Amino acid sequence: LEADGKIFANEGIKTGTSKNLNLQPITSMVKITSFINLAPVAYASLPTAPANGDVAFLTTDGAAATKNKPIYYNGTDWKYFNDDSTVAAS
Repeated sequence: LEADGKIFANEGIKTGTSKNLNLQPITSMVKITSFINLAPVAYASLPTAPANGDVAFLTTDGAAATKNKPIYYNGTDWKYFNDDSTVAAS
């Protein structure tokens, strides 16, 4: 990270496992030109106090059914991206 807040595109970014990486671009948009790799997580390991807009890659839901799908938190429930249905909690 440079003094002016810019990140060179050819350098990797790493943080400690317990630290967040917050991006606050001037344009209000972060453009990713490759891909995002989310660590797979089971329902039981989702955050206990998620923030609205959190995203995860769910391996199994609360009923232990295999899912392997991306989900998001809408401020009330975890939802599937593909059909906006609520993730089973049990």
